[in-house]
Amino acid sequence: MNARQIGYPSGWTLAVLDDAAAARNALQELEGRGVTADDVVFLAGEDAAEALERLGSSAGFLGRMRRGLQFMTMDPLPDLVVYEEAMRLGHPVVGIRVADADRRRDLIAMLRRHGAHFINRFGAWATEEITPWRGRMPDLPHALRR
Repeated sequence: MNARQIGYPSGWTLAVLDDAAAARNALQELEGRGVTADDVVFLAGEDAAEALERLGSSAGFLGRMRRGLQFMTMDPLPDLVVYEEAMRLGHPVVGIRVADADRRRDLIAMLRRHGAHFINRFGAWATEEITPWRGRMPDLPHALRR
């Protein structure tokens, strides 16, 4: 999974959870609230690479070129690297794609009740930071820190 990188997840809200049990409980509640499998992604464990494909993931030379272009033109790139590092360290990442702002706020509040943090919404033109990282931030190269 290290070779895969998250592409810009336009329309998605991503959140880090500290353990798989909390993430699975959150996923069950999302399903109970009518969020369909098309609008939720679970990035953890062996299935993470496959789930990354839904966010526009890429690998290899073209993936590095794309990441370089993103780095030069996009402010949220460090956030994507933090999500990748969180997954590498065993923190599940849950993503939801909900267009309605009121419904999205309600679902984000629910995710927070399950312990979600480092929540960001990636819109078409801007990224909204909803909650910061809680606890010790993963070690990142200096150029990628906020």
